[in-house]
Amino acid sequence: MTLPPPKICRQIRKLFALIGSPVANEAETARGKLNKLLAEYGLTWNDLPEILAVVDINNSTIAGAGASQAPMSAPAVNVLDLVLVLIENHIAITPAERMTVALWILHTHVFERFTITPRLALLSPVRGCGKTTLLVLLELLAANPYRADNISAAAIYHLLDRKSQSTLLIDEADNLDLLRNHVLRSVFNSGHRRGGSISRFVSGWSRRFSTFAPLAVAAIGGLPLPLMHRAAAAINMQRCAPGESQVQQLDEIDPSFPATREEIRKWAATCSLARNPEMPPSLRNRSADNWRVLLAIADDLGHGDDARSAAIELCSNRPDEDPGILLLVDIRNVFLARGVDRIGSLALVEALLALSDGLWNEWRGPNDDRAPRKLTQSELARLLRMFQIRPKTIWPAQRRPADKSKRGYLRSQFEAVWRAYCPIADTSPQSNKIIHLPSM
Repeated sequence: MTLPPPKICRQIRKLFALIGSPVANEAETARGKLNKLLAEYGLTWNDLPEILAVVDINNSTIAGAGASQAPMSAPAVNVLDLVLVLIENHIAITPAERMTVALWILHTHVFERFTITPRLALLSPVRGCGKTTLLVLLELLAANPYRADNISAAAIYHLLDRKSQSTLLIDEADNLDLLRNHVLRSVFNSGHRRGGSISRFVSGWSRRFSTFAPLAVAAIGGLPLPLMHRAAAAINMQRCAPGESQVQQLDEIDPSFPATREEIRKWAATCSLARNPEMPPSLRNRSADNWRVLLAIADDLGHGDDARSAAIELCSNRPDEDPGILLLVDIRNVFLARGVDRIGSLALVEALLALSDGLWNEWRGPNDDRAPRKLTQSELARLLRMFQIRPKTIWPAQRRPADKSKRGYLRSQFEAVWRAYCPIADTSPQSNKIIHLPSM
């Protein structure tokens, strides 16, 4: 390849940067001008990495020569804008989901700087909703990708032992029997945090294999709650009606992907990320851990507000919260709806089973690994025991001679636990409005 004049190279660099523009039609116009300019000089997109590298080297040389006079200018290409455009062109998901996926891709290039690498869950109700297409796009842009349609725990920890910075992209996870495959689940879960590992006896010696690595998992239906709890978000893939979607067919040999990946690599080599970015108040505990690296990246690339809005939208009312927390929230709602200060165990279980959006009619156990069945009083007591709440003998508030006692719970037993574990209720409970009913 013969390089065009420096002026043309810089023009090509500028047009390539504009492909990631969030302004309507600007990206499409830039792509058209870039194609025309490349054709004029007998070039193709395959020549872009070399042209961009030459321009960047020249810019670095000029900046270095004048370093004492002026600070180095900001990078010409915003890699987050580039990735967002590529996702929007090929994948039909919401803006919040698009932002999350783009940030997750970038995080695979810098995840080792942080304690947590959030999982990415790609879910759909049926086949043919685009999960595999999105995984292919992730493979084209993520750092050191390893995509598999079926994999064992041993394959993962031996892979990471040889190549510790791999990004795991797992398709068809609904065929992995994760509810019963505890070893594979432990590898997926432990790799969420730095220091996660699994130990095996190999050739007469005990060996420790690190599992810390980015992971995206695609499945039909859902994933085990412990794994969902470690995900920054669940990307809900839906099939579009004919003529409804404007996305383009993904071309795996489109040179814009390696060119963008090279830009991401350069950004990752030079970026300085905050270790503790500002966190929205609604993101607490593990949700905050999952989003810390993503928000740090968004702040660095000028999309902090959009990223926080996406985090709030996708983390609110998530169905993958810990079942103990969901139980506490539902019990609080029962107390608020009934306006009582006590309730019997049987009445509480019946109220929980009557909730239209609850999980108690198909309760699968605290580890989400049992056959579904209705929640019982004994299982309710076992779940609440973790919070130091135990059933006690209660009487109606306005006791009469014919009344009998029952096993149940007082509202006062939950107050401190609700404050510690549950989101703020939509309606604040008012103690002076509690109605003491004889029914329990």
